[in-house]
Amino acid sequence: MKRSLLLALILAILPRAAAAQHPLAEGGPYDPAVPTPRSVLGYELGDRFTPHHLLHRYFERVAEASPRVRLDTMAVSFEGREVLLAVVTSEANQRRLDEIRADARRLADPRGASATELERIVARMPALVWLGYTVHGNEGSGVEAAIAMLYQLAAGQDAETRMILDSAVVLIDPVQNPDGHERHVQDVMRARGALGIPTTPGAMVHQGNWPGGRTSHYLFDLNRDWFIHSHPETRGRVARFLDWAPHVAVDLHEMGSNSTYFFAPPMEPFNKNVHSSILKWWDIYAASNAEAFDRHGWSYFRREGYDEFYPGYGVSWPILTGAVGMTYEQASSAGGAIRRRDGTVLTLREAASHHYAAAWATARTSAARRTERVRDYLEFRRSAVTDAERGAMRAIVFEPDAQGRADSLAARLRANGIEVRRLAAAAEARDATPYGEATAGRVRFPAGAYVVDLAQPQGRLAKALLEPDAQLDSTFIAEELESRRTGRSNRFYDVTAWSLPYTYRVRAWWTRTVPGPLEPEATSPATVASPALATARYGYAFEAGSEAAIRMLAGLLADGVRVWYAPRAFRSGEHAFPHGAFVVRVAANGDDVHETVRRLAAESGARVVALGSALVDEGTDLGSNSVFPVRPPRVALVGGDGVSAYSFGFAWFAFDQRIRYPVTTVRLASLPGLLEEFDVVVLPSAQPGAIDRQLGDGGREALAAWVRAGGTLITLDGATAWLAAERTGLSRLRLSRDTARADGEPGAPLPASVPGAIVRAVGDTLSPLLAGIHDPVFPVFVDGSEIYGVPKDLRPGEAVIRYEAEPRLRLAGYLWPEVPARLAGTPYLWTERVGRGRVIGFAQDPNFRDLWRGLLPLFANAVFFGPSM
Repeated sequence: MKRSLLLALILAILPRAAAAQHPLAEGGPYDPAVPTPRSVLGYELGDRFTPHHLLHRYFERVAEASPRVRLDTMAVSFEGREVLLAVVTSEANQRRLDEIRADARRLADPRGASATELERIVARMPALVWLGYTVHGNEGSGVEAAIAMLYQLAAGQDAETRMILDSAVVLIDPVQNPDGHERHVQDVMRARGALGIPTTPGAMVHQGNWPGGRTSHYLFDLNRDWFIHSHPETRGRVARFLDWAPHVAVDLHEMGSNSTYFFAPPMEPFNKNVHSSILKWWDIYAASNAEAFDRHGWSYFRREGYDEFYPGYGVSWPILTGAVGMTYEQASSAGGAIRRRDGTVLTLREAASHHYAAAWATARTSAARRTERVRDYLEFRRSAVTDAERGAMRAIVFEPDAQGRADSLAARLRANGIEVRRLAAAAEARDATPYGEATAGRVRFPAGAYVVDLAQPQGRLAKALLEPDAQLDSTFIAEELESRRTGRSNRFYDVTAWSLPYTYRVRAWWTRTVPGPLEPEATSPATVASPALATARYGYAFEAGSEAAIRMLAGLLADGVRVWYAPRAFRSGEHAFPHGAFVVRVAANGDDVHETVRRLAAESGARVVALGSALVDEGTDLGSNSVFPVRPPRVALVGGDGVSAYSFGFAWFAFDQRIRYPVTTVRLASLPGLLEEFDVVVLPSAQPGAIDRQLGDGGREALAAWVRAGGTLITLDGATAWLAAERTGLSRLRLSRDTARADGEPGAPLPASVPGAIVRAVGDTLSPLLAGIHDPVFPVFVDGSEIYGVPKDLRPGEAVIRYEAEPRLRLAGYLWPEVPARLAGTPYLWTERVGRGRVIGFAQDPNFRDLWRGLLPLFANAVFFGPSM
């Protein structure tokens, strides 16, 4: 019996079973061969949050049962959970899926194609719709809506479902953050009673436990990682996105429980690289969503609360590739059912229903207007080339460096789908403007310099990531200044600066023309096999500063190898170390030191040199008293209640994934009783009052005593404000207090919290804390309002890094008018002796989002040199 006849017979016999088999929408009939959510999960959608193993099981069962569904694994999270992508379309489209993907890639790069070829592709191309759910793990209604969406598309037999399947390929990413979502599910499950969910907002089921479910395994916000690529979830997702080149991308979130529903258009500011066609489509999809919500009498809003400026959001990055990116925000049901201010109870099922309705309306509109949407996408990709050819900023050039930062930046750009080429020979440009300067001039670039020609299909994304300063509209700034003066909150949603040449700390220029000659295609630096490392008679040496060197040092110390640091320049034979080096002395280590050094050099990629003698040809001999031992530190990283989960996660990631050095994570409240186990304590950002509450008077005194007895305390961002309080008794650093209003009017000072900018800083390169940072002037990140003053009895080596003088301070991003004068000359990195110990305070977080790769040596040096200085 044919499958269609069998289906008709079943539908005739069991009409009720074939109708509305998921509760988030009215529909039917359905293919009974496709399992319903209830049949696999054991409960109805919206009754509870679905854990990852059941989500995975359901998607697999549907893919096995339905010819409309193909399942892919994009990545595996740090905790071992698969990141799934369901490719859902009609049976006919599934049979030609390889052709569709090839067509998508051709439209994504239309260079060299004829108008006839491109028009034929547009005519046959289905709309590619990417639906991403629950990037913040505790925004759980998205997962339930994703399950409903999969079932409806896989099993629905109605005309509208078939139209979507025929005219679109729907790419369902059901849980973008599986580790955080699982943490949320388990928190709720443990707090949920047998008699239902208490709706009281303050109930435990709605609160979660530190660090909460929002973030990833390392407590990062994955909705900020789309161009940084720190996490496997993002790397896998971006690779698939580039492969599919979708035309529409929706990111489904949750917001506060007392809100309604948000969909695009967003509020200002918009990134200036957002193309005008995107604004047109925001209005088209808004009308479709509004119609779907009005049908039910549901409330919603637009143009408030969520901007489109930072390019690392889950919709901002797709927008800059040509997709219509849209954030959808549903009021949160918290633990599954919560009473709101208006007295209504919002349930998980209701929240999921709203997400389902918006996603369905988006898919329907994309399918119904597929040709128009695909043609506009093609025009976006073509105009990215032509607009850049006519633009003032045509190319970005950045110089290779011995520490490999430029190589890492080039690799990151390529992973973003951006073409990066290299100069085949030295070339001169007459119109090169150095980053941080306003005047163009003549520059000679070396062979091998990296060149990004912005006249490429991915050019708008390239420009957004690389341009020296993201432009904010002057009208927007004027409105923000007036809002601030009258006491209203600002609309800065995220950081205002992120230019990658600054964050990677490379020398860069922008030019009006493309220098050449360029290598014929994008290549990485030639991989040259390292020469076999000779067996050293005296020792082994390697320079500081690169990530490879940091990992090399960390591996040696973790393996118990004794290491010294020679801070002064020296030359031994043909090997010069102009800024000093780490030295492994053979006689001071065991017989296996040679093999250990070879193994770690191969694992880290560090350039290691064998030394035959302590006697050098130039510089300071290696037996000098200036050469000091680096003590292997036992490190505690402090977390728990009161500590910023983000700052904790940034540091944890730096230790695990960048530095590769073992640390012990401890709760702040437990720290006083564990201090004797550690040489270094890293205290991430936290409010000073929260630190005091967790430690108590006794804990604060125990920590101070530990430092005076020889411990090293490293504080980051907000924790440095606690360090600078007089009551801690650990530092002469103090917070500066602003006593004047910026506008000259009487009254309290205006708030001056910087919304994430990039400024110049000047470092004392004689300090071991700056080992590997050779240029005394370099960019740093500033965020927030804490500014510190140095004591009158300032001693040499204490203010290791200070912000640059006011006229040269700002590099990128927004500073309130009075901030430069307040910030200039104040410390970014402070250290001082306390008894036999040391405190090291960072005014900001050098590990922020794993974005500031150029500042990693500062943090690593604080950890490794702190106990040895």
